[in-house]
Amino acid sequence: MQIPHFSRLLLLALGLACLPVSAQDVSSPAADEPQIPADEFDRGTPRRSVEGFLAAAGTGDYETAAEYLDLRNLRGEASRLTGAQLARRFNVIVQRGDWVGIDELVDDPAGKTNDNLADYRDSIGVVLEDGKESRLYMQKVPRGDGVFIWKIANTTVSLIPKLYRNYGYPEVVEDLRRTLPDVSFLGYELFKWVVVLAIGIIAYGVVFLFAISVRRVFGDADSPARRRVYRFLVIPFGIWVVIMSIHITTSTLGRSITAEAWERVSPVAILVTVWFLYASMNLARDLYVTHLQDNGRPGALVLLHPAANAVKILITVFAVVIYLDKLGVNITTLLAGLGVGGIAVALALQKPMEDMLGAVTLYSQQPVRVGDFCRIGGNTGTVEEIGLRTTRLRTLAHTLIAVPNHRLVNEPIDNISARGNIWYHQILSLRYETTPDQLRLVLEGVRELLSSHQRVVQDNHRVRFNEFAKHSLSVEVYAYLTTTDWAEYLELAEELNIRILEIVSQAGTSLFMPANTLYVE
Repeated sequence: MQIPHFSRLLLLALGLACLPVSAQDVSSPAADEPQIPADEFDRGTPRRSVEGFLAAAGTGDYETAAEYLDLRNLRGEASRLTGAQLARRFNVIVQRGDWVGIDELVDDPAGKTNDNLADYRDSIGVVLEDGKESRLYMQKVPRGDGVFIWKIANTTVSLIPKLYRNYGYPEVVEDLRRTLPDVSFLGYELFKWVVVLAIGIIAYGVVFLFAISVRRVFGDADSPARRRVYRFLVIPFGIWVVIMSIHITTSTLGRSITAEAWERVSPVAILVTVWFLYASMNLARDLYVTHLQDNGRPGALVLLHPAANAVKILITVFAVVIYLDKLGVNITTLLAGLGVGGIAVALALQKPMEDMLGAVTLYSQQPVRVGDFCRIGGNTGTVEEIGLRTTRLRTLAHTLIAVPNHRLVNEPIDNISARGNIWYHQILSLRYETTPDQLRLVLEGVRELLSSHQRVVQDNHRVRFNEFAKHSLSVEVYAYLTTTDWAEYLELAEELNIRILEIVSQAGTSLFMPANTLYVE
């Protein structure tokens, strides 16, 4: 079937109408993107120009780095220096000065539009000039073919000699730089490597001399404690001082982009610091163990190891958090999670924590020690072990009782082994038929017995007729025996009891014998 002429014209018109729409849809996203001019050194935006300068200067290629400086119409001393010299000095300034981060620069050929500056100028940071702030600028300048690119502004380049007098190296370092070859390794110049190595050697030498002085001046140089202190100063402390000295020196000399990136991801400083803190804790623990042993407190050693481990865990957690913050991880959420988790753990471990705190009290105040015979609440026995959660008590029935430590803190403890003497206390019940003379003979005899006995404390004993009791005459015998051993006390008490019975018998009287009278009707 043939299509009519009018229909063919209508279809052709519809097809032509669709063509512009399709072309507009395809090209519209590209029209919104900024057109960055092509450039041999990639100087189309402020950010790319600064990155290119730092990359070239970081490899020591100052001839290429000078391509990022606007060398037109320079003033003063800057006009007498070559582009490479200005580039090297500007690299030192930005390395040693707190200027700005690369991430704050825009990757737009138009530059920043909301900085209250001219359209052809952008601020890239601030450095100090004679104690005052001096702002550094980028400037859009025409290339030889008329295309506009971004360079370090000539006003900033003109300030480089003056700024370099503030941020430049000391004369000794400058002489070393001019003497050594102008080569770099890992973005760090050779003269900086030499300075860093020298500082590290000097720092370790000072620590080594200090360690020898400590070992020889303070006490016996060959004692175990002095040897431990010497090893700590020479190895962990010495290495930590070297690493910190190198870190400070590299920051002072200035780092390139490569060195800054490596330092940001390197965990060496944190690991060495954690190792140093671990070694410090171990040294303090060992010295305290020696002190406790010398003072006869070996039981407290049980608490030192878990306490030291708990502190080491906290140090490790803080080190991990600090390292994650260095890597740019947002630790706010992590810290919030740790806080909520810590509260949950604390609630779940409330009773165990009470027992552990009780163990701390027992070890620090030492109301009882292992081997003491004591009375805890209604339990009496010998302490066999003081643990982190319970204290084990061997009773007189030879059973083993585990008492939670929080109970020992809240209940009174009668430490029988801690007494210096054992109290001897008896009440003699004499018959009412006892005459006054017989009573005097009993009192004098018992007093003479106590006064002549070698194991009775002489300044604190008494014998008194103190009461007319319901069925007898009551005589109190009060004395302390010079012993802490319970078995020996029983022998001495038995001897005194027998001698007192003899005294009562020799006085012609006797003890009251309780009796019940039964009346039967």
